[in-house]
Amino acid sequence: MSATEKVYTGALQMPASSDDVDAKDDCTVQQATSLNSRWKIKPTKHVSFPLGEEIVSGSAEPRNPWEASASVTVEEIITSYKLTCKKLGVQPIHKMLTQLEEITEAHHRIKCLDLKGIKLDYESCEALEEIFKRIQFELINLEWTKLDEDGASALFDIMKYYDSAVHLSISFNKRIGSRGWMAAAQLIRKSSSLQEFEASGIPLTEHTACFVAQGLRFNSHLRVLRLDNASLSGRPLMLLVSALNMNQMLQELYLADNNLNSVQDSMYLREMLESNCTIRLLDLKNNCIFNTGLEDICKGLRRQKQGLKTLILWNNKLTHKGMSHLAAILPNLTCLETLNLGHNPLSNEGIHRLKEALIGNRSVLRLGLASTAITCEGAIATAEFIVESAGILRLDLRRNRIRTGGLMALSLALRLNRSLVRLDLDKEPMGATNLVTVHLCEANWIIFMLEESIMDRTICYREGLSASIFLTCTHTICSPSVHWKIKGNKK
Repeated sequence: MSATEKVYTGALQMPASSDDVDAKDDCTVQQATSLNSRWKIKPTKHVSFPLGEEIVSGSAEPRNPWEASASVTVEEIITSYKLTCKKLGVQPIHKMLTQLEEITEAHHRIKCLDLKGIKLDYESCEALEEIFKRIQFELINLEWTKLDEDGASALFDIMKYYDSAVHLSISFNKRIGSRGWMAAAQLIRKSSSLQEFEASGIPLTEHTACFVAQGLRFNSHLRVLRLDNASLSGRPLMLLVSALNMNQMLQELYLADNNLNSVQDSMYLREMLESNCTIRLLDLKNNCIFNTGLEDICKGLRRQKQGLKTLILWNNKLTHKGMSHLAAILPNLTCLETLNLGHNPLSNEGIHRLKEALIGNRSVLRLGLASTAITCEGAIATAEFIVESAGILRLDLRRNRIRTGGLMALSLALRLNRSLVRLDLDKEPMGATNLVTVHLCEANWIIFMLEESIMDRTICYREGLSASIFLTCTHTICSPSVHWKIKGNKK
């Protein structure tokens, strides 16, 4: 017998009759009725609201954390802090107590609270609330304090609530973790007084960079952000730039020592410069921008009609080829005031490529050419720019092999220029051996020529300062300073 035949030999099941179905339905109804009899069904409730102004019956103002601080003395604050430390089982911070004892008036912001190098664990951070809820500071320095994730998150929450600082530095604390960065981002976003935030020497991963970006995206108070040596190359920089494209309040951005490259990082910087016109200072020193990266940056600078005033490109492996990109945009930059190209092998050719562009530019006030491998030829080209410039204030030519011809050209240029107030030169020209005395005489001659050239000035240009030459020894390291202060004797 086949398998098919076996299937059909069995008795066929007939469908249930209509009487059976009705019987089952009656049974179900009876069960539901019995359940309803045991459990009473609650009646439907309705919610109604009063009309018009009657919907709000009253209001309450949020608690002011400073309402009791006006009547508290410094001695009482110190006593309260010591009691809290005792309860938490930690030792009071002697360095902080010394600073608190010097405070005479605690009802306004104190200049500085310096805790640099003091180890802060979670309990120590909790105890600091006794200080922060009664005293506010201009600067709080937490560098090298070995903050961990718990302590950092608690401390930043406290500082956010009490609006403790205008300038906060948490640099070189590498263990603050995700929760610490999350709390720091909330501090950046919500603090109404925080204007400057430093987090140098703390590597930012893609995950923690997201928190920083979130804090910057909706921030309306922060003016200065310093993220030097923070491993920003790649995705972290992209996230930072995406936030800064929306942020229209940040004015100074420091990104030194981040190994930024000319492949993708320079493109992110180009995007930022094209979208953000509120940044006034961009510090990119000690990176790897190269000439190709400088080309991207210059394309972004084309959009900076009114914006960037200071550009620091110190030690970015730029050569004379990259100066062509910079020369193409310099005449159109009407806001750029400080340009630091120091410690790049520009050579004399690079100065020649920049000369006409610098003459065409009327906004550059400070020009840094220290350690750029120029000789007398480059110094002569620079002197030609000095003669034509009506606004240059400071010129840095240290750490270059400038000898007699270059010094003579500079001295003659200074007689014709009416704006320069500071010229930085080496006391000993690089590579000098037996010519030290000769060059010292030449330097003194330049000083004499400069003083003679300004004797007939009835007004001192730029802030009422008299012109002067600063001579430095060649063995001193040239500083890639961002803010060049013009020094001299006021008249």
